[in-house]
Amino acid sequence: MLTIEQLSKEIKPELAKKEARLDIRLNAVYKMFLKQVYKPAGYRSLSAFILQAAIEKAEKIIEKEKAILASEKDKQVFFSALLKTAEPNEALKKATKEFKKSIK
Repeated sequence: MLTIEQLSKEIKPELAKKEARLDIRLNAVYKMFLKQVYKPAGYRSLSAFILQAAIEKAEKIIEKEKAILASEKDKQVFFSALLKTAEPNEALKKATKEFKKSIK
């Protein structure tokens, strides 16, 4: 999933500035409910309020998804490192011999 900034860089500049339409249908109760809050919240229109709310919700979803993906990647790296067996180097071999001598 891409952020708004990433999408803006990915598409042609003329498309980024072009207006697009989004139609939604909602029942009268929902519309009345939303209409009562957009002006006190400082929005110029109900559409501006709904658009901002949708963008904020989408950004939260993207952030959550990024956190999940990062967590999954971290988990894979961690367990891969644990399960990967490496040969001991000379310093470790020497330390093991010295330790065995010291406990005899």
